[in-house]
Amino acid sequence: MKMGRLLTVTMACTMLARADFSYTQTRKSSQGSGAVAEGVTKHYLKGQKMKLDSGKTAAIFDVDAQTMTSINNQAKTYTVTPFSELAKVAAKTETNAKIDVKETGQKKNINGFNASEVLMTVGMEGGPAAAQGMTMQIEMDMWLSSEVPGAKELRAFYQKNGERLPWGAMGGGVNAAMQKAIADMQKKMVSIGGVPVMQITRMKAAGEGARARLEEMKKKGGQQAAMAEQALARLGGGSQFEVTTESSGFSTSAIPDSVFAVPGDYRKVTK
Repeated sequence: MKMGRLLTVTMACTMLARADFSYTQTRKSSQGSGAVAEGVTKHYLKGQKMKLDSGKTAAIFDVDAQTMTSINNQAKTYTVTPFSELAKVAAKTETNAKIDVKETGQKKNINGFNASEVLMTVGMEGGPAAAQGMTMQIEMDMWLSSEVPGAKELRAFYQKNGERLPWGAMGGGVNAAMQKAIADMQKKMVSIGGVPVMQITRMKAAGEGARARLEEMKKKGGQQAAMAEQALARLGGGSQFEVTTESSGFSTSAIPDSVFAVPGDYRKVTK
């Protein structure tokens, strides 16, 4: 899939000056016995700022200030972390990712948008998993569309700021060993172009070291035994968990500056 010529720097800057873009992502994840958990994240883009709002928590990325503001809406607190500090976390890990991308040529209409299929496989090498005899593989089945309102604005934003963003931190909720891999994945997705209107992500784990430890936990009995049995079942099938993400509500309407402001009654805390 070819998304056309890259926008020139001049065009990107012009678009960013007036670019407002928002959409909603709905995630459904299944693990083990098939239990499903849902999550909704609202994405906002305005100028050089991006906000990911999941309701209880939110994160604001300010590219010009080079900071990430993490907000806890329940505790009414927030922290401000420089991008440089976030980058240090990924730099300390020894995890590498081998990424393979295949454009299948398959096309279909998803939620009213014509989309093309891209398969991405990420093999994890090194890090804690390798030390414990386990290998990790992430498979992503993505349906990308360039017809989404705001797709050009989003691509221009990433083209201009891709090297300055803390991709690992934007993945959210991952350990340090995974941050570099997430960064590599996100950069590859940006290079392909388009907006994912639907994405199915599967993580697979294998390795005799991991299986042996789980078997030992199962033999000991108790609550850990039940957890180990579920993990062994997932390993046996090759899939550890699966997440389906659908995007909707795309809009290029103006976003108020207040969306990117921390409420006045929130308390700043340090880690």
